[in-house]
Amino acid sequence: MNGHIFLSFLLLLFPSTVFALIINFSDGIITKLISEDATDEVQLTLMTLSGVTAGQTPTCDLNPSQTEFWVKLDPSTAQYGVYLKAMPNLDFNTKSTYSLVVECTDGVSTTQETFTENIDKNKSTTISNLHNYTTLDTSTTSTGTLVFTALATDPENDQLTFTMDCYVLSIIATCPYEIFDSGEVVTTSGFLGYSVGSYDLRITVADSHNNQIGPRSLTVTVTGLNTAPVIDNNIQSYVPVVLENSALGSSVYQVTITDPDVGDVHTYSATFTPSTASNYFSIDSSTGLVSTSTTTNIDYDTMSFSSCTAEVTVSDGSASDTKTLTINIANVFEAPSFAKTIYTLSGPEAAAGTSFGTPKYDVTDPDGDAVTYGVDCPTFNIDATTGEVTLSINYDRDDTSVASSVTCGVTATDGTMTSTAVLEVLIYTINDNTPQFTQNSYEFHMSPYDTIGTILGTVTATDADIGSHGVVSYMVTSGAFSDYVGIDTSGNLYLKQAVNDTIAGTSLSVKIRAYDENNTRDTVVVDFVIQATTTTSITTTTDRNITFFESSANVAWFSALMIILLGLGIFLAIEAYRSHMFFKICSSCNECKLPKRRKFTLDNDLDESDEYEGDTPSPTPITPVSNTEFLFVTARLF
Repeated sequence: MNGHIFLSFLLLLFPSTVFALIINFSDGIITKLISEDATDEVQLTLMTLSGVTAGQTPTCDLNPSQTEFWVKLDPSTAQYGVYLKAMPNLDFNTKSTYSLVVECTDGVSTTQETFTENIDKNKSTTISNLHNYTTLDTSTTSTGTLVFTALATDPENDQLTFTMDCYVLSIIATCPYEIFDSGEVVTTSGFLGYSVGSYDLRITVADSHNNQIGPRSLTVTVTGLNTAPVIDNNIQSYVPVVLENSALGSSVYQVTITDPDVGDVHTYSATFTPSTASNYFSIDSSTGLVSTSTTTNIDYDTMSFSSCTAEVTVSDGSASDTKTLTINIANVFEAPSFAKTIYTLSGPEAAAGTSFGTPKYDVTDPDGDAVTYGVDCPTFNIDATTGEVTLSINYDRDDTSVASSVTCGVTATDGTMTSTAVLEVLIYTINDNTPQFTQNSYEFHMSPYDTIGTILGTVTATDADIGSHGVVSYMVTSGAFSDYVGIDTSGNLYLKQAVNDTIAGTSLSVKIRAYDENNTRDTVVVDFVIQATTTTSITTTTDRNITFFESSANVAWFSALMIILLGLGIFLAIEAYRSHMFFKICSSCNECKLPKRRKFTLDNDLDESDEYEGDTPSPTPITPVSNTEFLFVTARLF
């Protein structure tokens, strides 16, 4: 202290002289004790500074800085002080002493001093009347009845908090008691329905720093209780499975209980989750039998759940027990179903691949599975996905052996199960054939004297269609002879106008059309040969083959051929004569020789001086050929 006064005196005498900076803590105290449960900001000490250089303003801080402490100016004294920060979270067990190094500087000199802060450990709370026990009579106990008051004190007068756990037979349980911060234990309800005769209440006290003491036990014995019925624990381990479409009113589970109070009457109830499960299940309030509904069928495919729970409660009127029963619903595969038993399609005779359409099957599958279609007759194919029906073969109703309807079995399957319906397909005929004449052309002969109505001949056309589609009609369409000829429905050609002599010996034609009801047609040319006659006669009109020379064309070309052959014969005869190739026919049949060089005419004789081939004279002279002989020889050539 005297040193500090001396320094101050020197500063007064020598104001421009630089002295060392000195930190002085209030009352010279450099150590302080503070409780670990401190939560507010606290000023630990103030500081005065000496030796400050004239004209300088000193500043102070902790070096190093601390999380729990700091240095700042006290606004009321304008002095620096050491402070405990608010909510420092001091913990004696973690750190019991802090050495705070305060460093101050005036810009010219710097100095440090250490301030020590010791942490005072919090004192424990004490409970004076636990462990303990008490007794309750249920006949005089109701909600809010005071059971017991736990007494606790805290050396620092901290706010105390009481908590409590309840045990039954060493197992934590829900109990009809609660505890307040005053230490009072009260009932939360009356004991109607309670069957537990003893409770172990374990009480804990904590101060504001969560320093706890306990738990300490309070045993509460309850008298005058009714023993509650107990549901067999098997209900919680056994899970019944109910099949879809089980019979209405089928048994699911029988609840069993135990109750030492003989003569108690028990009532059963159940709360289902989800709540809609109550539409499908119920419990008999007298027997505890859980069953399926007597009115609503269990349909797995339409239900919104496949498992449900039933909170089953049994009560004796005063006490009860509740346990959970779980019920599973099992899906049963169901076959898809057709809306009808018989479906009908119709269509015309047609080629393979022709569609007959898709019946409105309205197939439903309770399981929601995809359905595929099939058909069991070879006449048709069916699209597995859409059910469209098409011909698998060329179907021709014009064949009389082919049926006008086909009955098949159509199937719908979900891959596991199959349903069947009847498919009747009606196939009607259409006009798909053209009439055809049996010949490419016709030729008939008639007399110019045939009378009107005379049948001149018959043409025939056939149509492969059956029924009205195959009926053939005829008509004369054109031709030079069309005005004279008519035709009836049987194809008989008849004379409808008399023929005059001017066309006798000629051949005339007409075109005949054969057609059906849709006017599909065929055409043929019919030639009529009109005979040339000198007398009136009735000619037959029977269709026959004409002879060779009854055809004027044959007569014409045959006559021309004969003229050509006649001219050729004359030419050959002349050439033969000129070459001396004629032989004289003698009765002695002697051999003749032709002269070698002599030229002669028809009037010359051969003399003995003529030369002969082979130098051999003819024993008989050759007589000149007369005109009569020439003609005779020529005639024999033909």
